Amino acid sequence: MLGKLEEESMLLGVVYALGACFIWGLIFVVPQFMSGFSSIEIALGRYFFYGMLSLLLFCKSKFRKSYHPPFSIWVKALYFSLISAIIYYTAVVLSVRYSTPAICAIVLGISPITIAFYGNWKQKETTFRSLIIPSLLILVGLVVINVPHLINNAAPSSYFLGLTAGFVALLAWSWYVVANSRFLKHHPEVRSSEWATLMGVATLFWVVVFAAFLALFFKDQLHIEKYFTPSPELTNFLMGNAILGLLCAWVGGFLWNKASLHLPVSLAGQLTIFETIFAVIFFYAIAKHMPPLLESIGVGILLIAILYGIRQFARRKSYNSQLTPH
Repeated sequence: MLGKLEEESMLLGVVYALGACFIWGLIFVVPQFMSGFSSIEIALGRYFFYGMLSLLLFCKSKFRKSYHPPFSIWVKALYFSLISAIIYYTAVVLSVRYSTPAICAIVLGISPITIAFYGNWKQKETTFRSLIIPSLLILVGLVVINVPHLINNAAPSSYFLGLTAGFVALLAWSWYVVANSRFLKHHPEVRSSEWATLMGVATLFWVVVFAAFLALFFKDQLHIEKYFTPSPELTNFLMGNAILGLLCAWVGGFLWNKASLHLPVSLAGQLTIFETIFAVIFFYAIAKHMPPLLESIGVGILLIAILYGIRQFARRKSYNSQLTPH
């Protein structure tokens, strides 16, 4: 009975994780339609929408007196949101713009490996040996997918900036996924929707701080009039940030919080590779043609890696449940 419940919990966690990754795949695509605005503007715009939605939801819960987070939870939300929102996504946009989307995808695509090993080091959920094969398959799949794009040109200075930004995003995201999973499992009183909302309110605080900083010290470089002048670029900017903020940030964060409660963090980390897979699917859906054979093979290798990882964890769970007295 225990084994069956654990299998159902893992399956539910996989479904939540796939839903989150499907939504997060959009973060690699949407900024490409937001020309005329800097990486910082896109990041702040995305999290302004996320923060405003979260603030409305929080005010609603306060009015109903349904949740009163203690100060310690607010502190957690503040530094979690700084790393996972402002630092991470600004680095993602910088990486996409100054190197190539392929470089950004392959660097961030390493996150399932870093998360799996870092998460397992923190929580000791499985043997490190069991992580080697899926990790190698993920690395091979990422290289195969991106080989055709790696020859795209980029100026050496901008390429280095984009590559560095990609690794900053990788470190920020890897830390966040593991820390967020540990936080939710150690604080069962905080529901997934509540944590997504608190993170959004905390993110809005950072948006205001950074916007004020830019207004004070970079006033001459800001062109405020473009926010009040109707144009196709402004429309795309607002629509893009609404998608990134409301859908990718809040809904995606909520689904990932749910997944984190049902999955070992090292397995959840491996599942984040679906963010890259969905990004590739979105890219070719927009381009209205099928991906080349090499990229299709790469995606197939990634899927094999994930199926192998899930099977390994399922076997381990089944074995442990047999050893547990009923």
